[in-house]
Amino acid sequence: MNYLFKDIEKSLIRKLKNSEPNSVWTEFVRVVFEFENSYIEIDCLPEKADSQNIADEAMTVKIREKTEKYQPNEQAIKIKEKNKITDIKIARTLLYFTDAITQTKKVKKLDSKWNRMLSKISGVRKSEIDKLLEGTTSSYHSQIICSPDSEESKNASAKYSNLIDVGIVVEFDNQYLPALVQGNAFGFAHLEMKPLLSSNEIERSLNKYKLIEIKNEAQQRV
Repeated sequence: MNYLFKDIEKSLIRKLKNSEPNSVWTEFVRVVFEFENSYIEIDCLPEKADSQNIADEAMTVKIREKTEKYQPNEQAIKIKEKNKITDIKIARTLLYFTDAITQTKKVKKLDSKWNRMLSKISGVRKSEIDKLLEGTTSSYHSQIICSPDSEESKNASAKYSNLIDVGIVVEFDNQYLPALVQGNAFGFAHLEMKPLLSSNEIERSLNKYKLIEIKNEAQQRV
């Protein structure tokens, strides 16, 4: 499954580039670039993922413009005020899932450790917990994100891979705002802790993403 930015979203990114928002906000589920009588928002939205497990989701983002005055809610956190955006890049990642492991020795070993923990917490003998769970099955599988150009990406099955534009990296005079979904987690919780990073910090934090230059309308499309 591919969740890549549409042309209208790329146009909004171009509009943001070299602009000077009145303020930049985060509301956990979205990032807002506020202007005088309008705003551009980046929303986190879960979508169906190509996976062995039908319940798996891919965290995607949508970029929209609202032609109305932005009204921050009580949870909104202001990140920046009256600061020119000097550059923007699209952050793209590959999300894939490993095959499920069911009732192997490895799974049984994990279950046994978990049952011992339950025994300590509940005060019930481990043998009794084993009897209660006898006949049930367990399975485990992992979700992995990596750069689409990485060696790791070669391990992904095309059938269970998801190429996703997960947000943008915004530059303000050598400070960087990673307005993107990280680790296929819902929302932008990382922006509530430390929204602005140095060049060294942003480089270290983006090793699982491919950064893509947003081209002008007249240039070749991304």
